[in-house]
Amino acid sequence: MGQLFIMNFSKESIISAVQEYYEALKNALNGLDKYELSWKPSIESNNIIFLVWHMSLIEDNLINKVLGKKERIWISQDYFKKYPSLKNETGYGFNITQLQEFPIMDIDWLMHYFDKVRNTTNNMIESLTNEDLSNDFLFGSNKVIKVKGFWVLGRLIVEESQHLGQIAYIRGMIKGLNK
Repeated sequence: MGQLFIMNFSKESIISAVQEYYEALKNALNGLDKYELSWKPSIESNNIIFLVWHMSLIEDNLINKVLGKKERIWISQDYFKKYPSLKNETGYGFNITQLQEFPIMDIDWLMHYFDKVRNTTNNMIESLTNEDLSNDFLFGSNKVIKVKGFWVLGRLIVEESQHLGQIAYIRGMIKGLNK
């Protein structure tokens, strides 16, 4: 009997997941105008622009700052300079005032930033080893905790999927079903 060969598809699964939600995000944004991108279901709700910004910052933070132990693209490539008050923010825990004052960013500019983050994400995932995934990393700003590399990637998929669902829901409220 021949040697049994089992391939580890962990990286492929993760890359597939992040690519799938990224393509779904682009589809959800397709055809929305500036008004629709900035519309909120209620005063206490996020708009789509905020959610896309938050998603890109979360991915940048998890991949570059936590796993890569380097500065986020948001800062290292000066994207924050257009919105200096948001330099050290990710959108986590924003209050009503911060949400109301959140700028209406140009979606093409924002997606250009997200594209750069995504390229880094794909490269990072490709280069990870099993040892990397079992290593400890520091996560959080107010309360810093130790997490494993595999936890970081799981968190990425969960965070991005949740916010993609919010964007799709808001789009549905604006455009209706399949429009």
